[in-house]
Amino acid sequence: MARATRRQFIETALAAAAVYRSPVAALPLLKDIVAGPGQDSVDAAAIRKLVAGISGQVITPGAAEYESARLVFNRAFDRRPAVIVCCAGTPDVARALDFAEARKLPVAVRSGGHSRLGFGMCEGGVVIDLSGLKRVGVDAGKRVARAEAGALVRDLDEATQRFGLATTSGGCPSVGVAGLTLGGGEGRLMDKYGLACDNLLSAQVVTVDGRRVEASHDSNPDLFWAIRGGGGNFGVVTALEYQLHPVGEVVSGALMYAAGRISELLEAFTRFLAGAPDEMDALAQLLPSEQRPRLKIDLCYCGDPRMANDLIRPLRALKPQDDSVKVMSYLEAQSAGGFLQAPVAHFQTNLILREISGAAIAAITTAINNAPARCKAIIVPLRGAVSRVNLSDTAFALRQTSYEVDIAGVWTSPAGKADAVQWVEATRDTLQPFANGVYINQLGDTSDQLVRAGYGANYTRLVEIKKKYDPTNVLRLNQNITPDKPSNS
Repeated sequence: MARATRRQFIETALAAAAVYRSPVAALPLLKDIVAGPGQDSVDAAAIRKLVAGISGQVITPGAAEYESARLVFNRAFDRRPAVIVCCAGTPDVARALDFAEARKLPVAVRSGGHSRLGFGMCEGGVVIDLSGLKRVGVDAGKRVARAEAGALVRDLDEATQRFGLATTSGGCPSVGVAGLTLGGGEGRLMDKYGLACDNLLSAQVVTVDGRRVEASHDSNPDLFWAIRGGGGNFGVVTALEYQLHPVGEVVSGALMYAAGRISELLEAFTRFLAGAPDEMDALAQLLPSEQRPRLKIDLCYCGDPRMANDLIRPLRALKPQDDSVKVMSYLEAQSAGGFLQAPVAHFQTNLILREISGAAIAAITTAINNAPARCKAIIVPLRGAVSRVNLSDTAFALRQTSYEVDIAGVWTSPAGKADAVQWVEATRDTLQPFANGVYINQLGDTSDQLVRAGYGANYTRLVEIKKKYDPTNVLRLNQNITPDKPSNS
């Protein structure tokens, strides 16, 4: 698609998409600054000047909205920024970046707020909050959607499904599409159509020096390569344009099996995947119960519904206790929720296994048998279209057929936190001998070693692009690519 054509589409699509809009008028303008605890690091006069230049809303400590505005999905994090800039457009993003840089304040970027490490907030710094930018426009004829960076998975799905279209957009309705896409973007359609980043056609980006640029195959192709898997290291993405695909009814739901059959069922699960077509997305959840751990297989088949029963027959032959798999709309399948369905304090990490071997199954089974009540694991196959993209085509580095093992613990008390974190870390360490890589979007911890493992063979090139677009590492609250470290260290 030529740039001129894209601009024309953006203008006409947004004009036609009023039904999906969250208008700027819905963002109240801050008229008075209310000082509060934690604001003493920022001069009140400077904040008043910032407010005068912002079209959206500026929230500071002591304002009525402050406590709710600083909440993120992972309640384990309780950060108190000095300023939250609720942006009404890209000029607000540039002004917020300039304000932070002039005062050497840390910068956090928030869209959906689902970062496992709470990166959507920062302590004592400036939050660029994009959550009010939710507009989604659809050009059904060209099968293209444009979503502002505050749009959630449900916003994108609802807009595109009005035309019988969809793109890979994550399995949790409240996840922000921007963070999802920049880190890769798994979802129910990825085996057939690739990751969210594989369906990205272009993005609008505000660089740390305040420039608004387009990233696409034709414009700033190095930046376009980097943001497809390299996370938010290179600029603040304000809008994303996606390729859409025809998606109508799907066959979706879950099969829940009796306790105590983990090893047997995991072996059957891997055999099932080996013969499954790209239209079949499947993942396995391992759940503690009052008796012994249980295994649940979640399915979504986006092909001809008449073929689904034959495909699923091997899993039904294993005699599930509960079977909710049926024909439904894609929106209904998407509304089933994700791994963690509501904001809660949690710690989650992951590893990538090249195969689910007998030894790995034994280790997983032992770990889940010893899991605290509010801990679980999920096995997400990376296969099909995901594995048919060349490693060098995007920054996303997990292109071999493999299995992502996510490990999570939830708590509501300090004692519960200690048990959950200990189990998650012990399980990760037990599985480490079988692992080769990590998925950055599902990491609840970070280190230089993990960053390198997440970006793999693409790390060296990402460092060079980081040096070009963010040489002073303004955007460092992420799985950070540090520009001043030798890439071969």
